[in-house]
Amino acid sequence: MTPLDDAEFRRWQDAAARALAAAGVQRDAGYHEWACFLCEQGAQLAVKGLLHGLGLGAWGHDLGALVARVPSELEGWPQGHARAAERLARFYIPTRYPDAVPGAIPGLRFDAEDSASALADAGAILDAVEDGWRQLRAAP
Repeated sequence: MTPLDDAEFRRWQDAAARALAAAGVQRDAGYHEWACFLCEQGAQLAVKGLLHGLGLGAWGHDLGALVARVPSELEGWPQGHARAAERLARFYIPTRYPDAVPGAIPGLRFDAEDSASALADAGAILDAVEDGWRQLRAAP
């Protein structure tokens, strides 16, 4: 197994945590579309960081595909997080582009319930990534 790259992992996790914090700010301001998008971004950054920390390539923006690349030796991966990743992935495009929601603007299509569930899903993924990293660090 490739040596773990703590610095690279932490760099990505810090970015993921900032995205999630910004999502909370956007939710509190009533910009639920941006909160949802930032949750997707935070989860994507966290999973990419795990993969980069493991020395695996982590390119692209398909959160489901990224989660599927996490080694199955980690408890609960990827099966335990695939559904949360699917829910978050639906926020990647329609939260940002008016042409993704014909006849409306994204801000009118997302609400507090959406941002609350996105924050829960993203938080669960970020926690799982941290747990997985601790698991890897503890392995002989």
